[in-house]
Amino acid sequence: MAISFFNKVDSATTGATIFVVIIILLCYAMLGIMSYRFKIIVMTGQELIAIMPFRLQYKCLKLDSIKSLKWELWEIQRLPDFRKLNILTASGYRLNISDLEFVNYDRLEKWLIENTNAERNLDWKLNVEVRQAKYNRWVNLVTLVIMVVFFFVVPLSIRRGENVKLVILITLSVIIWRLVAQLIRYQERIAAGRRKRR
Repeated sequence: MAISFFNKVDSATTGATIFVVIIILLCYAMLGIMSYRFKIIVMTGQELIAIMPFRLQYKCLKLDSIKSLKWELWEIQRLPDFRKLNILTASGYRLNISDLEFVNYDRLEKWLIENTNAERNLDWKLNVEVRQAKYNRWVNLVTLVIMVVFFFVVPLSIRRGENVKLVILITLSVIIWRLVAQLIRYQERIAAGRRKRR
């Protein structure tokens, strides 16, 4: 069936067709991974509720049943590292939460540290934060340099109207501003780690 499909496609568009098919397959794979990893976390006074809507599951974790909190880096090859918190309950249930999945990961982490009597190693947590910041700082810096180069090169190469140049410059400015803010945050985390080790 695939051969008959490609026979009907002009040879000039075969590459484009294959590219589009690959992109569509990647999108479906990403959707599958996201739906599997997607969680809604609700923090109440005495429990942590994890809702996994695409798996049709939910789990209520009482704060006094949380046995340990362990931090580690969730390393993705050639991409920035993400912090991951492994929550283990007395019944053996394990819940993994990463800062890739949650914008308010730091708030959730702080809430768990303050409200549970679980076994935890805060020195290791600091070590994980500093390692993540050091690696991601360099990735962020390289991306920042590339965006600054684009900021100066792209407007020179566009020959269309001024509106297109303005939109591109505004977009690049916002990206550069966000990268600088994140770079400062990583640098502060590294400096805080050095101060705490002294």
